Amino acid sequence: MSEEFLHMERYVSVILPVKYSGEISYFLPENFEVFVGSRVRVDFAGKIYTGAVRKFLSQEEIPSHTPDGKEINYKPILAVEELPAVLQQEMELWEKVAQYYMCTVGEVYKAAYPAVQVRQESVKPRKKVEDFLKAVQEEADVAQEKNIPQLSGVQQKAFEEIKGNFASAPGKPVLLRGVTGSGKTEIYISLALECLRQGRSVLYMVPEIAISKQLQGRLKKVFGERLLTFHSKQTAAEKARIHKILEYNATHGSEGEAPGNCREENSAVVVLGTRSSLFLPYSNMGLVIVDEEHDSSYKQTEPAPRYQAKDTAIMLAQIHGCNVLLGSATPSFESEYNCLAKRFALVELKEKFYGGAEPQVEIVDTVYAYKTRQMVGNFSQKLINEIRRTVEQGQQVLVFRNRRSYSPIVECEECGEIPRCPHCNVHLSYHKYNNTLRCHYCEHIAQFAGICRQCGTASFKYKGAGTEKLEEELAAILPQARIARFDADITQSKKAEEQVIKDFAAGDIDILVGTQMISKGFDFEKLKLVAVLQADTILGVQDFRADEKAVQLLSQLMGRTGRRGERGKIIIQTSQKEHPVLVNLAQGQAGADVQLSPLTGLLLGERQQYGFAPYVRMVKIIVKHTDQARLDEICQAVKRGIEGSPDLQYKELTGPFTPQIDKIRGEWIKCFYIKFARDSRLLRNKELLGRCIAKIKGSQSIILDVDPL
Repeated sequence: MSEEFLHMERYVSVILPVKYSGEISYFLPENFEVFVGSRVRVDFAGKIYTGAVRKFLSQEEIPSHTPDGKEINYKPILAVEELPAVLQQEMELWEKVAQYYMCTVGEVYKAAYPAVQVRQESVKPRKKVEDFLKAVQEEADVAQEKNIPQLSGVQQKAFEEIKGNFASAPGKPVLLRGVTGSGKTEIYISLALECLRQGRSVLYMVPEIAISKQLQGRLKKVFGERLLTFHSKQTAAEKARIHKILEYNATHGSEGEAPGNCREENSAVVVLGTRSSLFLPYSNMGLVIVDEEHDSSYKQTEPAPRYQAKDTAIMLAQIHGCNVLLGSATPSFESEYNCLAKRFALVELKEKFYGGAEPQVEIVDTVYAYKTRQMVGNFSQKLINEIRRTVEQGQQVLVFRNRRSYSPIVECEECGEIPRCPHCNVHLSYHKYNNTLRCHYCEHIAQFAGICRQCGTASFKYKGAGTEKLEEELAAILPQARIARFDADITQSKKAEEQVIKDFAAGDIDILVGTQMISKGFDFEKLKLVAVLQADTILGVQDFRADEKAVQLLSQLMGRTGRRGERGKIIIQTSQKEHPVLVNLAQGQAGADVQLSPLTGLLLGERQQYGFAPYVRMVKIIVKHTDQARLDEICQAVKRGIEGSPDLQYKELTGPFTPQIDKIRGEWIKCFYIKFARDSRLLRNKELLGRCIAKIKGSQSIILDVDPL
């Protein structure tokens, strides 16, 4: 390739939706006009991809030969796609996410613009951008005055504190720690309204789709057509409409206006979304709100990028130079730590909006109840009496069991055979409603014939109880009660999911049986009693975060009761009545002048003593392989590589250890934890770790999970 040829041609670096860490360069034919962010079609490794132009390359950045002297033949850009360009802020976020979470920019691009989205962008939405602009111009203001929330004195004080923190330390995250029922949502709405009046947009994040659906109606009354809801279950047409509105704002927005100037053509919006909404094409952002910031659903576990949406939201806010507010009744220990370290500002709401005392906590010892024959199926007599009394009073009951299905295990009474998943090292769960055995890890499904494959007898026994069985038992105990179930089996149907939430909110259901999905942010006016069954499955998890998660889950469940001034009640059935988490919940949490609750302080102290997050930065190294011998070989190579790396500075390496579920989807699994100091060397150490792993033969079987749950 001659120097003259290199000089004549233009060369660009392109981001492609592939796992490739090197620069991907192409030459640009003379008749093609592109700019940074343009979407282009290219050939990579014999496949056609749509990519984004990352940058133009100088002559010095385009080698004509490889280090061993072979001439490099650069492929041409095949076409310029008629698709909206990727914004500079989007690519900046991708770079940050890729660097921090130890993946490639291409993997982040694939998450932001999945293959299906390229097809969605060709969909013509029923409502055009022009319709949106016309609708918002016809609205008298950014909100209907009658629907603007009126803040209580305590809420107004918190609202002013938050604004004060935003003004005194721009860009510094603020944590709003408010007891359940304290009215955090009203504060979020008030802050969002101020942003809209200044012509700036807001991202309002929630952890679950189901929460966004209940919240959507409430926010629509305030924000009207300016509310855009984005999540994975929406139609292609609605997703395309949201993209087009945000893309319009990026090129026609009111950037640069004086604060308080709200022109009629101001098209600022509020995006209500789950974690995937982080990668929309935002411009002119004023505020990012992360509600229920502690929730584990904010963590992406599969595939890469394995990002934590809360931390990514902070990155997004930094790029756009806007404020970020985190909210929770039970903040993550990382956020509590950051408040103690003054990295976050803390604002507290300690009073419920409608007043009322904290819910009454009652622990039922199931060991004693079984011995004294006070159990009816999976319900203690004390709990049954309380449920009956609550329903008779016209109030509602929530029954929580963190396991869907009818029975987690079925066992042959003749030979002891327990059906197992052929792809995972787990028992199959029995689902009675469609008579199937199902794996909850790989979703393998088999019809249940009721005949043992080993001995041929029909003598299966159902062991344990999931939500489906509990619903059946309650129907037998309380035949007059209106009972429904809310779990992943029900929410597979969008219509059924929405109907259950609507009916329970309207009081048309007396008792709702559900999994963890029902603990997150819902507001049910008549809910008086929450029952937690088999709490031991929450408390007995083998994980350094187990107690933290248990506190958060049980506290969130407590917060669902007594939402309108009446005192609620939570009954927890357990065989570990002396467990510290339960004892502390029963005794009550933080006092008026205490920054941390006694239990949170105790658990954080244990984390510091034994060197766990948030006092260190952790990376989980996950090794998977279909062959166990090869898995062990790769694990040994990982250990030798890390321990033999002279420049890699880490505090501790543990592993390889076998996780509780050691085989999923046909692959055996082993793990390591590597701990790094929280200092300026972190990014360098992660870069060195990535290089070390890349050198290992079989590195394609290794996953790096930064800040694991």
